[in-house]
Amino acid sequence: MNLSQSNRSLFFAARQAKRRRGAMMLLILVLMIGFMVTVAFSVDVAQMHLTRTEVRTATDAAAKAAASELARTQDLTQAIDRGKELAFENTVNGEPLIVATSDFAFGRSELQNSGRFVFQQSQTPINSVRVNGRRTAGSPSGPVPLFFGSILGVDTFEPQSTAAATFIERVVALVIDRSGSMHGQRYLDLVSAIQVFVDTLAETPVDERVSLASYSSSATRDVELTTNLRKLVRKASKLHTSGSTSISRGMNAGEAQLRSGRDTQFVEQTMIVMTDGRHNSGPNPLESATSLADRNVTIHAITFGFGADQSRMRQIATIGGGKHFHANNGEQLREIYREIALTLNTIMTE
Repeated sequence: MNLSQSNRSLFFAARQAKRRRGAMMLLILVLMIGFMVTVAFSVDVAQMHLTRTEVRTATDAAAKAAASELARTQDLTQAIDRGKELAFENTVNGEPLIVATSDFAFGRSELQNSGRFVFQQSQTPINSVRVNGRRTAGSPSGPVPLFFGSILGVDTFEPQSTAAATFIERVVALVIDRSGSMHGQRYLDLVSAIQVFVDTLAETPVDERVSLASYSSSATRDVELTTNLRKLVRKASKLHTSGSTSISRGMNAGEAQLRSGRDTQFVEQTMIVMTDGRHNSGPNPLESATSLADRNVTIHAITFGFGADQSRMRQIATIGGGKHFHANNGEQLREIYREIALTLNTIMTE
């Protein structure tokens, strides 16, 4: 090979090396851009995950606070204000979450056949508050700006979350038979069953307000609605048995006690009426049951002993949307009151 050929070979080799270096630099540049985009994307994804969690946390807090305030005050406006306060105390992307009044909805949650509790807006009695927490373009707080959104062509992120919180506000009227046929062991069994009822309620997380009314020929309002359930047992143990059986008058006394309670728009009302005999004095108890049902009062009916009018009491329970129970002895009566107490304390969540 002569010198000229050698120089040409070196020249072409240099050009190829230069081209390779240029291609490598271009590849490195492309990889660097890809890496930067990946980093930017990762940062924004992490931010989106964090803000979504923060919105959910703030929304949950607002719903719980609103439900608690509604249970305490039974005032929709105060419930909304309290929910807004708790939402504002929680930050989303470093800023307080502002929830609009329109983001609050009130209704009730009920157990469906699927086993899930479903919120139904505007249904009464109200037992739930649903809050829509959002950082969107149309929300008071606006959307969340992304750090590198312009690189990806998306400048903002719009997370939102919905939470429903449920409270239970329940009043119960116990209506018991103190007619002459209840004298002796039967009445002692009844007092024992009321003690079981009270003890069972005491073990649950809900504070019910319960009243006690009793009847024979006439009826008395023995204990007005109270959360001090021991009063019920003490008073029941001091009542005297005598006279005939006026179930309707007892139910009317219990209804008057329920009427003295809080706004029925927010309260679940239940009456538990028991007898060991047959109605033989006063208005027809089926009419009393109809009046209670018209006020959305659930009626559970209990018959005790072989002489009790199971047919009529079953009708009363049917009208009142409740259940009829029959006890042949004191042990069965105690178990019935225990079962009803447990039924009253189903916690509803969504």
